[in-house]
Amino acid sequence: MVLKRSVVMAALQNQTVKEVPASFWRHFALNEFTDAQVHSGTIETNLNGHKEYYQKVGVDFAKTMLDGYFPYPFHGVDNPRYLDDLKKLQPITLDDPWLIGQVELARHQRRLLGSQPMFVTIFSPLILLKWSLIEHYAEPLELADARFTDLYQQDPALVKEVLEIIAQDQIKVVQSLMNQTDIDGIYYSTQEIQDSRLNDIQFFNQVMEPIDQLVEVGINQVSPLNILHICGFAGATNHLEWYTDYPLQVVNWATTVDGYTLGEGKNLFHDKAVLGGLDNDFQGILYAGTKKEIQETVKRLIDEAGKQGVLIGADCTVPRDISYEHLNWAIEAAHQA
Repeated sequence: MVLKRSVVMAALQNQTVKEVPASFWRHFALNEFTDAQVHSGTIETNLNGHKEYYQKVGVDFAKTMLDGYFPYPFHGVDNPRYLDDLKKLQPITLDDPWLIGQVELARHQRRLLGSQPMFVTIFSPLILLKWSLIEHYAEPLELADARFTDLYQQDPALVKEVLEIIAQDQIKVVQSLMNQTDIDGIYYSTQEIQDSRLNDIQFFNQVMEPIDQLVEVGINQVSPLNILHICGFAGATNHLEWYTDYPLQVVNWATTVDGYTLGEGKNLFHDKAVLGGLDNDFQGILYAGTKKEIQETVKRLIDEAGKQGVLIGADCTVPRDISYEHLNWAIEAAHQA
């Protein structure tokens, strides 16, 4: 049984609740990097997938999927892998189809969900830039980080300028989403560069954090309740202690790979509301465990973290073929803990 909106909002606002909210999310397009402006059927797949999912899984709140709008448009750029092309990058306008399409998608997703709290994904400028550097599902994700690092080492000033343009464009998207829909907030996804040449505190302090916080300040100006996602997808790692000054209100990270349990993360992030706790891997308890194993794990998470500002979820997006029964078992255990 889905919890009342008031209970879920209380947990998100870092209050103590009797029943702990829980939610999970998954992709519905076979390739989430498909461009909706080229393949319009991606949007129908996205919406039909959400509709069926919400009918079968009793999520207490939703982080909706952006399938069809992952690729940033890079106006004026023929190929972002080349610095001479990146110099030509032009910002989006408020009537850009990429922006308008995301607003329309959010409106449709809201109608499918109903009144439960809903958060829409916004990706960090670093993620959007590095994703543009590979052919997804044909080349490994790690190659994107290597190519980003190559570009940055050749011309740090230009790459930072490009990131600032993308950051301002993401702020435009956020403002349009919050002004033109009735979603509850933004789910901001960021991730360190997974290349040892840039995976250090100097790059984080000089480039990544200022760019992230530029977007996050823009988010907070139009939305009082938002979620920071420190992405550990596919084994990517992050230094959680570097993110403690990020200003978003709820924090979600990969507890499995980044070394902080839900309770430890709550302490690390100055007692903010926290979300997650469960592995999203194919070998993880959520995907492969029995009902008893899943529910005992959820109860242990809540015993350790408490019920003040704690929400159960996964490290990241769950696999497309995960059993919906497993997700409902986890949600049931959170409510009963």
